Amino acid sequence: MRLVSWNVNGLRSAEEKFIEFIKKDRPDMLLVQELRARPDQLSFFVKSIPGYKTLFNPSGRPGYGGTAAYYKDDLSQIDISKETGVDLLDTEGRSILTKIKDIFVFNFYMPNGNSSDERFRYKMDFHSAITENSKDLLADGKKVIITGDFNIAHTELDLFNPKTSLRSGFTREERDWFSDLLKMGFIDTFRMFENGGGHYTWWNMRDPKREQNLGWRFDYFLVSENLKKSVGRSEILKDVYGSDHCPIMLDIEI
Repeated sequence: MRLVSWNVNGLRSAEEKFIEFIKKDRPDMLLVQELRARPDQLSFFVKSIPGYKTLFNPSGRPGYGGTAAYYKDDLSQIDISKETGVDLLDTEGRSILTKIKDIFVFNFYMPNGNSSDERFRYKMDFHSAITENSKDLLADGKKVIITGDFNIAHTELDLFNPKTSLRSGFTREERDWFSDLLKMGFIDTFRMFENGGGHYTWWNMRDPKREQNLGWRFDYFLVSENLKKSVGRSEILKDVYGSDHCPIMLDIEI
């Protein structure tokens, strides 16, 4: 099964490239962050892609946030919801939970945290809620995938200039939280195949064509340890345009 995650930075503005990508690549599931629209604001063409069903989870605020999922209409044993069952995670349209057979797939658009101290605390509280929810699932032996825009570069390899990047997205508190997730039993699937730097999923607006590679790796596929052997490929699709983020892809046996 091929899963793709993509922060589209506004589905209306990314519509042409988005439709082009999904029709060409045909992922089994495409998980979207930063929807920035209500379903009634989207065109028929982006809501009715042949062969796919959709679930939209708008933020409730005009032009802000939200998540979505596109999944093939012939997928079996699938249960999808805008609710994770955790109150904090179910705010601002930031989450979609899909259960495929016995696997829990969480699509998160995690808070940015740059606008104020209050929003940074909200971001860290959101992280804590993910941790507690994950602990319970892992303790029960569940198979879990966490994907989306984390708004965190985990290590110095994951951004172009770590020496001057002390703002939210690369603070010690955020990076420690990410490390703790890995210690709990999650695996950063991209790092199963690539150990070097210079691989990013978001690029600075001063580098819209990505030629200077002024980027950060904000987008991830994490899998629980009991899924490690099922992972076939995990890639950054850096040549796909349409947003300031590019899609990421996970091939996994389900």
